Amino acid sequence: MQGNKARTKGLRCQVCTGCGLCPGVVRENGRERIHILTEDGLGTQGLSLKNAGNLRLIATDIGTTTIAMELLSEDGTVEDSFACLNPQAKYGADVLSRVLAAEDPEKRKEMQSMVKSALARGAERFLKCLKDGEKPLVVIAANTVMSYLLLGHDPKELGHAPFTATHLSGGEFELELDGDMCPGDTQAAAPQAGDRFVHCMVLPGFSAFVGADLFAGAIACKMAEKSEIQLLVDLGTNGEILLGNCDLILATATAAGPAFEGGPAKGTFGSDLVRLVARLLEEGILDETGLLSEPYFTKGIRIGNVLLTKEAIRSLQVAKAAIQAGISVLLEQYGIAPEEISRVALGGGFGYFLDPADAVRIGLLPASLEGKAVSGGNTALAGAKRFGACLLAKEGTSADVIQDSLPGRVEVINLAEQKAFSGKYLAAMAFKPVP
Repeated sequence: MQGNKARTKGLRCQVCTGCGLCPGVVRENGRERIHILTEDGLGTQGLSLKNAGNLRLIATDIGTTTIAMELLSEDGTVEDSFACLNPQAKYGADVLSRVLAAEDPEKRKEMQSMVKSALARGAERFLKCLKDGEKPLVVIAANTVMSYLLLGHDPKELGHAPFTATHLSGGEFELELDGDMCPGDTQAAAPQAGDRFVHCMVLPGFSAFVGADLFAGAIACKMAEKSEIQLLVDLGTNGEILLGNCDLILATATAAGPAFEGGPAKGTFGSDLVRLVARLLEEGILDETGLLSEPYFTKGIRIGNVLLTKEAIRSLQVAKAAIQAGISVLLEQYGIAPEEISRVALGGGFGYFLDPADAVRIGLLPASLEGKAVSGGNTALAGAKRFGACLLAKEGTSADVIQDSLPGRVEVINLAEQKAFSGKYLAAMAFKPVP
């Protein structure tokens, strides 16, 4: 869905899949190119990536839905980008479906090969930009299931209680290039002789539900470098939350469902759904319990080209309650009030377009955080970029940079084990501002 923000801030979604609803979609050779959301308010632009080893950084985010890669220049600017849909979607749109499919060793091997092939296509595209003597270095951020599948680990333990994760340290491997051009991209070039392998580094994760994408987000926010306490909220089907500073980071995740990705109201992006609900609350058409007034109770209300039904509203209500309760638990565990947070980074395409005032109006964020919210953009890519800059600037190993990127302590909070969560969740169901 288009809107004022789409015209002022660029593309509507974190990536474009060719739906045609957003402005700015570029067509080349009769096909839509997938775009990557790179702008953020975290100050990751302008990093120096000069290094004695003539390495060129490729920051990469492997998501459940999409794979995004950026080739970075010495001054930290994006020289070229590549993105595609994650081909593992053949085995399901969500991580649980892929965990189940991976019980078959052959399917698990195929899923690994699928992603490596996509990465190879991106790397091959970027080789044409490199000067003589330059070599690519790929730094990868991914959720835990995607990391497991990429590195060839059996993700079975991630699909059932107690949801332990024994492979959280990341890893390194040599990506073999096959020389094929990206389909439909006539500018891509096959690798030069001797460039058959590209070194790749996968960042570590925190837990089964809080993966390397959030580790990268913490790096993007400089949580381990600042004494000020920050909140990072990455809103998707799995809502992930970090709260912390250089002394301590608390991490958690909560099942938000499809509301923030527009699933309940087809054709409506999540931030627009929040905006519309906030508008209905202001006009008295929707009450705090989530009920539409007559004559809209049964069939919903149409606003523009969007039909907002009670089912869509309920889905958002459940999702925002989970996030609000998760934030509340972390604040309580940290022993601070919301006003003690210095900055809130809203990750992903949802956070990029979300109006903090609307988030406060429906109770998604505490009211005291409205003026502290910034768009984090793709925090996984931003963190991979910053990690790569630190790695290229130091003579130490990747383990040294990982250690420097972590605060004094990291604790993962399992909300299912928190007695206070259920009560906070029920209280958070109301569409009303919270202090």
